[in-house]
Amino acid sequence: MMQWIKMLAFAFAAIFAGAVISEIPPFPEWFAMVDAHQTPWLVTTGGFAVLGFVLMMGGILDLIMAQDRTLSHKDAEDVERSVRMAAQPVAWRATSYRVFGHATGREGSDAFTFREMKRAWQSGAWCREIVWRQRFITATGAALLAIGLFGIAFTLGHPPIKALVGAALAYACVMLAHGFWRV
Repeated sequence: MMQWIKMLAFAFAAIFAGAVISEIPPFPEWFAMVDAHQTPWLVTTGGFAVLGFVLMMGGILDLIMAQDRTLSHKDAEDVERSVRMAAQPVAWRATSYRVFGHATGREGSDAFTFREMKRAWQSGAWCREIVWRQRFITATGAALLAIGLFGIAFTLGHPPIKALVGAALAYACVMLAHGFWRV
């Protein structure tokens, strides 16, 4: 119960902060400009979201098809168990993770660090090596999808929501650039 109270208190504090920030002098004019030109903003941000989704899912599907590891029936049950264990609220979880009947699936995995990604960018490996090209396409797609979805919320939201979403997107971009620069 205390977690719910903390979450609600944080939500009300964030909305209050967004309402206050959205009234600071330059922001109302900027938000009015976005509202006046809502269609081009929606087309742009929606295009980013769609393009990002296509690139990210294409990279993921390419990874799965390239590695082509078939899941066994036991592995399919393990996937079902892990999905149910992550389900919220806890009441949605089940104690039985058996999959009856025919079950198939594919798996693919990849891992790399920011440092390796930066080295691949600096050395030009992202142009020469298929693995790095696929990783960069997937990462670019994920970034475009996030920017597009935040942009849609920014475009359609009320001024306090615009302030919160804009601040969250700016923070994420700055931290991502800082992390990439630091490694």
